[in-house]
Amino acid sequence: MAEAVLFTLTNDILKLACSNIFSKIQLARGASDDLKGLKYTVKTIQTMLLDAEKKQWDSEQVKLWLMRLKDVLYDAQDLLDDVATEDLRRKVTPGNKMSKAVRFFFSKSNQLAQPYKKLDWIAKDREFRLEEHRSEATVAIVRRRTTDSFVRKEEIIGRQSDEREIIKSLLDSSSEESVSIVSIVGMGGLGKTTLARLAYNDDKVRNYFELKMWVCVSDVFDRDFLIKEILKSAREDIDKKREGELPELLRKVLDGKKYLLVLDDLWNEDRGKWSELQSLLMDGSLGSKILVTTRNQSVLEAIGTKSGIFDLKVLPKDKSWDLFKKTVLGDGKEPLNQKLEEIGQDIVKKCGGVPLAIKTIGNLLYAKKEKEWLYFKDREFSKIDTLNPEIMEVLKISYDHLQPGLKHCFAYCALFPKDYVFNRQTMIQLWMAQSFIESLDEHEEIEEIGDDYVSDLLRGSFLEVEKVNPYTGKVEMFKMHDLMHDLALKVAGNECKMVNLNKGSLDEDTRHASFALQSFSSLQEVTSLLEAANLRTFVSLEERSYVEKFSPNECHRIFSKFRHCRIFLEICGNDSIKSLPNSITDLLNLQTLKISRCEELKALPKDLRKLINLRHLDINYCESLGSLSCLHTLSELSSLRTLSLRSLNALDFDPLQQSSTTRPFFPSLESLILIHCIKVKRRWRRRQVMIAYQKHQSNNSRLFFPKLRFVDIKYCHSLNFVPPFPQVEYLEIDNITMLEQQFLANPNHPSAPFSKLKHLHLWYGSLEPILETLLRLANNLESMRLYHCNLKGLFHGMQHLSSLQELRIRGCEGFNLVCREDEQGIQWQFLTKLRVLKIIHIDDLEALPEWIRHATNLQSLEISHCRNLRNLPEWIKNFSLLEEPVIYDCPRFNR
Repeated sequence: MAEAVLFTLTNDILKLACSNIFSKIQLARGASDDLKGLKYTVKTIQTMLLDAEKKQWDSEQVKLWLMRLKDVLYDAQDLLDDVATEDLRRKVTPGNKMSKAVRFFFSKSNQLAQPYKKLDWIAKDREFRLEEHRSEATVAIVRRRTTDSFVRKEEIIGRQSDEREIIKSLLDSSSEESVSIVSIVGMGGLGKTTLARLAYNDDKVRNYFELKMWVCVSDVFDRDFLIKEILKSAREDIDKKREGELPELLRKVLDGKKYLLVLDDLWNEDRGKWSELQSLLMDGSLGSKILVTTRNQSVLEAIGTKSGIFDLKVLPKDKSWDLFKKTVLGDGKEPLNQKLEEIGQDIVKKCGGVPLAIKTIGNLLYAKKEKEWLYFKDREFSKIDTLNPEIMEVLKISYDHLQPGLKHCFAYCALFPKDYVFNRQTMIQLWMAQSFIESLDEHEEIEEIGDDYVSDLLRGSFLEVEKVNPYTGKVEMFKMHDLMHDLALKVAGNECKMVNLNKGSLDEDTRHASFALQSFSSLQEVTSLLEAANLRTFVSLEERSYVEKFSPNECHRIFSKFRHCRIFLEICGNDSIKSLPNSITDLLNLQTLKISRCEELKALPKDLRKLINLRHLDINYCESLGSLSCLHTLSELSSLRTLSLRSLNALDFDPLQQSSTTRPFFPSLESLILIHCIKVKRRWRRRQVMIAYQKHQSNNSRLFFPKLRFVDIKYCHSLNFVPPFPQVEYLEIDNITMLEQQFLANPNHPSAPFSKLKHLHLWYGSLEPILETLLRLANNLESMRLYHCNLKGLFHGMQHLSSLQELRIRGCEGFNLVCREDEQGIQWQFLTKLRVLKIIHIDDLEALPEWIRHATNLQSLEISHCRNLRNLPEWIKNFSLLEEPVIYDCPRFNR
């Protein structure tokens, strides 16, 4: 993690030191020169980090150099960060008092001198000769791994079905291409190479291919090197050949032959580099195959393969146990006694189905007695990587290939225990707060880059999918395999630490800490810990917040210790606190504020407008929270991205009241959620609506929610109006009156800009008056869900929905899918992209209408609770892509 941490630190220091803050303030004598020297030295050090990262694993001297460097860089960052924070305080505080404080921040003493001199000394202390790399971007650390094609089949357990499927793909000659690709992908230690060996050595495979070659690519993708290795594997004598002759020789060797080439342990994600090699491999005869093994889905994208992909999974429980027994017993036939079997089952369970881990531990316990097994399970299991470094070495190679920001994000997960279920959005917000996520383009949204980070870690098998949003297909929750968690702990070292006061405390170099907060019995314990450490993260591992134990005054004392925390603040489950301390608004770097289940909370701090870096505000289940006049000022915050207010039954607040007519209204807000806020209001009459629209149009529509893309408003019974959302892509509301008011405001030229709307979910109310106009305006819809709406049918406007992929209709009383005026469904013929159709609680449905014939790409059909449905038409069988229709709770249906 050292290189990742230091890249982040050096980038942050350079960003702060190069900002225009220092041009506004008066520096002490010599400080200006030291600031220039600091920037130069940091840039020099940055060029050496990659080489230092490679050498630290074999050199204690380099490791010590990196530790000293990290401490000094943190000190320099803290100092510069203090200046930036004071500058922020000046912006949000009236008068000149703070301005003067910033101006003379360095006037009395040159505080830059000490960190600059230390850094300069560290930069020159290079007896071990670190090489400079003039690039901020990390590259793969070269650790060439070697593999071969030899394997003893009798030693392999639990992969028989995988082996059969891969062999079947290798022998498949149905591909139209002469040379096709089969790939095996999965995390380190699963046995991808072993499985490739099994297929490579199979008799049928040996007889099918004229030529077989095996090359271990490993982490550096060098075309010329690979050409040599392929020719060597083909038993070609290349010693007397010039390098320039080898590409043509490879073409001749492969020309007209049905060959099998295994490229084991492929890491290359560069499509261009792959194409340079691939062009030399395409002269084989029909049926030739390239078998690729890799840990990363991105590699498959680079080589352009979309079929023949085998996603290798962990071994099931029974096969894991079989492999363990075979390993631990060797060739012996004597069964394990009951006690050893119980211990062994516990050990195997912790291996998580990873064959490499199971075999490594089985070999360690071979010929050991029961006492040694028990000791290993209770004491030594957590040290498996130190007893036999093979597992961590395999996984460490994957880690070495990550970019610095990804390394930091991965290691940060060590703050949480094994089997912890991570929330995607929360983790991205935590990473953002630590500046782990960087944008090279100022127009890129940090949250979107964070999404890419999660996707990269999932593709690289560092994270595992736990929950997928069935609507968007995006991973919402993820976990870490136990071995990956061990790797995160190893690379994080003392940088990230889970602390239990009964078992240990923080080290001086701990910057991120999580706590089992039930250990705290007094405020003194909390503050003493915080005073002893320079924490940037302070996270509770419980659902209920540590704040519940302390009064507002005590909370103020805790918050005052968070001077250098990159703030993500969550206050949850406090049953006694009635107000939050105003000192929260002094946390000027606060990015995320979450307040939930504080039953007695009645008021928020008044000066929320001071939180100019706030990006996410989430308040839910605070039943006593009443008037929030302070929230009106939030509409001016330029950084606020998400506003979520849920189950605030006492909240008397108009979220659409604009605090200023000259400034944009929520200029950066992307997501607005209002659910179960029954007193939230904006109840206007028709005349008021028309006046509001005229004012809105004259002021320029960009002033209202110019970036809002996600809107979810439900169970807010006093709210009957929303302004137009020019960029909205997802709209879910349970009061159709809100939309009706927009159309009534100007019936001839409706101003509701739904042209970018992709997902529309409507609950309750009458759709008849506005349906055709709505569908005409929302002509880019990809999904539409109509729940319990007053609607007779979809007879008008469907011809506009040529992009519609999903349609769900539920509980719409009197709804009829058949239109007598258009029995053949002429206006439905444009639904060629419809993939999913779900019909629930539609009593008048007796049979599927003829217009569904036009939905030839239908893949999923579900009908339930339709008591008059009798059968499905015969022509439904002609839908080649349709899976078996799901029909249930339809009592008259004849199967």
